[in-house]
Amino acid sequence: MTKLKNIISYGPALIIAAYIWYSIQLVWSIWVQAVFYGGIVLTLAWIFLNLNQIKTSFRHRTTQYSANTLVMVLLVVGILGMVNFLAKKYHQRWDLTSTKQYSLSNQTEKIVEGLKNDVEIIHFEKEPNPTLDDLMKEYQSLNRSSLTFRRVDPQANPGLSKKYGVSRFGEILVISGNKHEKIEAPREEDITNTILKVTREQNKVIYFTKGHNEANIDDDQNQDGYGVAKEGVENQNYEVKSINLAESRSIPEDCSALVIAGPKVALLPTEMTIIEKYVDAGGKILLLTDPDIDLGLNQLLKKWKIGLENDIVVDSSGLGQLFGMGPAAPLVSAYESHPITKDLSGTMTFFPEARSLRSVENSNSEFTSSVLFRTSERSWGEKNLVEGAAEFNEGTDIEGPVVLGMVSTQSLDLSTEAKTSEENSSKNKVQEEKKELGKESRIVVIGDSDFANNTFFRNQRNGDLFLNTVSWLAEDEDLISVRPKDPENRSVQMTAATSKILFYLTLVLMPGAALGAGALVVWKRRRSS
Repeated sequence: MTKLKNIISYGPALIIAAYIWYSIQLVWSIWVQAVFYGGIVLTLAWIFLNLNQIKTSFRHRTTQYSANTLVMVLLVVGILGMVNFLAKKYHQRWDLTSTKQYSLSNQTEKIVEGLKNDVEIIHFEKEPNPTLDDLMKEYQSLNRSSLTFRRVDPQANPGLSKKYGVSRFGEILVISGNKHEKIEAPREEDITNTILKVTREQNKVIYFTKGHNEANIDDDQNQDGYGVAKEGVENQNYEVKSINLAESRSIPEDCSALVIAGPKVALLPTEMTIIEKYVDAGGKILLLTDPDIDLGLNQLLKKWKIGLENDIVVDSSGLGQLFGMGPAAPLVSAYESHPITKDLSGTMTFFPEARSLRSVENSNSEFTSSVLFRTSERSWGEKNLVEGAAEFNEGTDIEGPVVLGMVSTQSLDLSTEAKTSEENSSKNKVQEEKKELGKESRIVVIGDSDFANNTFFRNQRNGDLFLNTVSWLAEDEDLISVRPKDPENRSVQMTAATSKILFYLTLVLMPGAALGAGALVVWKRRRSS
């Protein structure tokens, strides 16, 4: 009997061993079940054979205390287990960083929540990748019905690996319908862009003009190149091409938006005619113009109810020093309500050597213009910059805040009946052309092109402003938002004036006040004695 009691006393140990075995292998095999249920049977048998002894022990005060403690421990463990179960079933995380560094961007949320086609993400690897697994939990929490994720051992499933051309461990594949694309790293930006790539029916094309010394989209080395901007546009799954309007004589039908980035030479009259015809038929234009450049577009801009000032914007707030620049780099931190700028509130963009814009009245035009953003009140439009010296002259210079970005639109509603059949036929033809290009003509003009060059594209939110503008022009409002965040910069940046104030406050005034207070106490004590 004693030997039997010794054997059945191993019941709890078997239960624990089965649990450890399962937690390691993650397989509820027949052997694990045998050990687990065997442990339960032995434990119950041990309790039955020792029932009288257990009852007697409960009469002792120490046993009662121990039992109460055990009940409390089991209760706490049960509560923790229930909380863990609910947390696993209803996944929820809180990102307490100031910039929401560990949260998915608004762009990703919009794209994943709006998925119309099923998307499967496969990680070809033997072992789990904690970074990717955690990221995928965030993605799936947005849309579990349309987005799935799984890990596949390429050696255990060689057929699937061969089907998608997987040649090494660690590859990540995004699949939707007949399309599939590989991504190299488990980063939000790469995953979201690849999801866009496999779910979009056809990539839209963004054209950049050339032939007038515009910024070079193929130059990613020099400071004034636009190679980084081109890469940013392509990462949004647009196709980027260049076009010389003087040679092509027309704008291609697949053009979703035309970007004129900082031309240094005036456009030809024939080119302006091409642009005007394109916009009137529902085209989209982004014009980035710099100071002291006459583009020859005044009449066309007047039609769009936008005017260019012949000035250079000066910002006396000293904020340009934060970026190692002078007052000719005005910063913008307040934006008007618009789809382009709706996610930029509370952030900054800056524009090295910019010119200001203004609204223009034109009763003969059906276009409607509005302001996108302005500079701070401590800025102005300098019209007489002499040897780098800038001083506001009332009556001559433009008082701040001044406008740096404007948008103009025209609705393409042609519901008015034609008076004659000839007019009706002509309007129908124009209407068909407009339907092919879009429902609305859209123009964005910004008084600076340097803000999106290789030097400044990644500074603050300059790149986001540029990409948001392209997305809005291409009628992809769902792509407009702040992109995945860069690591938070916790360094303290101060202007020269702020630095001096801090110096005098911490190294002169505070120590001086402490010494003065001490001297006063000593003097009073000596006087009283």
